Amino acid sequence: MSSFEKKRMLFVINSLGGGGAERVTVNLINYLKDKYDILLVLLTDKRDCQYDLHNSIRVVCLCKKKGTDFFKAMFKLRRELKAYRPDVVISFEYFVNILTVIASSFFGRGFKLILSERNYPREYLLSDRLGRLRKWLMIVTYQRADKIISVTKSIEMVLKKDFNISSQKLKTIYNPILIEKIIMESEGKLVHPFFEGNNSQIIISVGRLTAQKRIDRLLRAVSILKKKLDNVCLIVLGQGELQKDLENLAVELRINNIVDFVGFQSNPYKWIAKSDIFVLSSDFEGFPNVLLEAMACGVPVVSTACPSGPGELITNGKNGILVPLANEKALAEAMHRLLKNENLRKEFSEEGKRRAEDFRVEKIVAEYEQLF
Repeated sequence: MSSFEKKRMLFVINSLGGGGAERVTVNLINYLKDKYDILLVLLTDKRDCQYDLHNSIRVVCLCKKKGTDFFKAMFKLRRELKAYRPDVVISFEYFVNILTVIASSFFGRGFKLILSERNYPREYLLSDRLGRLRKWLMIVTYQRADKIISVTKSIEMVLKKDFNISSQKLKTIYNPILIEKIIMESEGKLVHPFFEGNNSQIIISVGRLTAQKRIDRLLRAVSILKKKLDNVCLIVLGQGELQKDLENLAVELRINNIVDFVGFQSNPYKWIAKSDIFVLSSDFEGFPNVLLEAMACGVPVVSTACPSGPGELITNGKNGILVPLANEKALAEAMHRLLKNENLRKEFSEEGKRRAEDFRVEKIVAEYEQLF
């Protein structure tokens, strides 16, 4: 490579769906595009975030459609690696990391391989009878990487303790956020009956409608809260397999008239910014981007003290409230405390915005570049 030739960076991710890992990848690529030659490889052709990706970035899709396509996708990725000849390869998320390591093992590797672990391994790897196999695969393949990025200190600790990964390979780099973009999009127009008039206090939550996010517990907490405050409403952004079950639970709890599931929103920030408080009710997280984005919007936050992430973003009682897991009463009490105390909401709003400044994209990208 000549001194004037840009380093070639190959990013591998499952898709450009609407999740946090996808948005982080897009943000990183857009920020790095002028300094590096970049190729983005997708396993599956889902592109909810495509519109955010700069149009100069070349995208290749391996078109994986089902589990049995693993080996087909692996060989396709191997071909892309050989053709592109990258200097650095970065892959995101457990399954993609394993596929990328195996694809890289078929020939003499002339590039630096960096894996990004984005979720809490103790939860998602050991959730069923295949857990031991997943753990073994992770231990074997991750050892072959040059560096492994964890998105929280908690994840780094688990990788070291449970998966025998040496400290020298591990580096915690938090996710970046685009504060100016978030603020700009938060000012967008929004029409929804809950926001009409000044009487309602709006609780908002954002995330996939899956078991991990425990929106069922949030619904039960709202039903408790409704007995104390009769002007509360809940808006849930996101989609997932549990939507019908959650809608039925809202009916069962007799709060369906104050709850609205509005689905995936390409601009969640205008919804968050116009709400009174943001609530994260998950059993576990990797790095909860949306919690940090709510803080950047100046919205006071309440979160379960789940592994991993919330406890590294929130200083309890200073810039938000942390509540115990599996405690709907405590969640309801925390929401009630905030909604009844305007001064506390203002205090959390200002402190949250100050905390969000620590995660500006230029700061985080500089940490990535140290690894390149």
